[in-house]
Amino acid sequence: MLTFAKEQKVNKLGDIEVGGQPGERATLAVGSTFYEGQFPDPKKSLEKIEGSIYLQQETADELAIQTLVDVFIYDEEEIHWKVDFVLEAVDGVISFDVPESEVRIKLLEHMEQIGALDRTLYNSINLGVTDDELETLERCTPEAAVILAYDPQDNSAQGRLNMIKGGSKLMPDGLLAASGSIENILLDTAVTPFGEGASEALRAVPVFKSEFGLPTGCAMHNAVESWGWLNGYEDKEKVSPILDASVDVPPIIFGADFIYYGPIENARQQLPVVAMIDRLVGEGAETYFGVEVAEKHPFNQL
Repeated sequence: MLTFAKEQKVNKLGDIEVGGQPGERATLAVGSTFYEGQFPDPKKSLEKIEGSIYLQQETADELAIQTLVDVFIYDEEEIHWKVDFVLEAVDGVISFDVPESEVRIKLLEHMEQIGALDRTLYNSINLGVTDDELETLERCTPEAAVILAYDPQDNSAQGRLNMIKGGSKLMPDGLLAASGSIENILLDTAVTPFGEGASEALRAVPVFKSEFGLPTGCAMHNAVESWGWLNGYEDKEKVSPILDASVDVPPIIFGADFIYYGPIENARQQLPVVAMIDRLVGEGAETYFGVEVAEKHPFNQL
């Protein structure tokens, strides 16, 4: 169990509070949809996706944890129909996971145009951020943003920290400076594959919390997704959700405030694991460190 001497910032994302000392608040578990390969034709699968969104929220309410929906958008043509769908299907803030800078710019402009920037968690500000993107972020400022601390030249925890603080010689002022006037910042320790610093992404969780005092987390399931051995395992489909759930245990023990746990359709299998570890960490936080655990928390409700 951990506690941090540095004051820990708490971000408000609509009704969700994320950050603080380990065990103080329930972990924010983010499930992804519209990811590549989820369905051959997503437009024909909206009913299934909507059902998964509702099931995630229903499970979170049952377990007294917190959840968000993460929506992948790959092309500019997808912005309008995906945004329209998810704004209707989801209450509150939504994480928009957009790999390409040009598409992120178009998303920001669209959200500003329809008055939905206050429901936007921008995922992510990273090494690929462009000057045009930075200008758009200042003009169309989202409610919150994820900073992805990936350094291709140094995959150590220190290298990831350097990307946030000073750019690690790859950008002028660092990723935190690039976030500009965005009020709610979440630090993502940038999980890399096994053998390429996956454990350093885990180790970076308490390092970031100690250094910045900002809500910190990661997507450890990415290490599972990139595990070459697993692709040849006969029962891959059966064990993948189990592995995804298992790999999210260490970050929460290490103090993570949020996790991106992978496919949202696995909520019923994976979220009870989050709740169980929250229950464990909450107990330690209260009994050993004297932390006042939030009322809506597995420690108090399960």
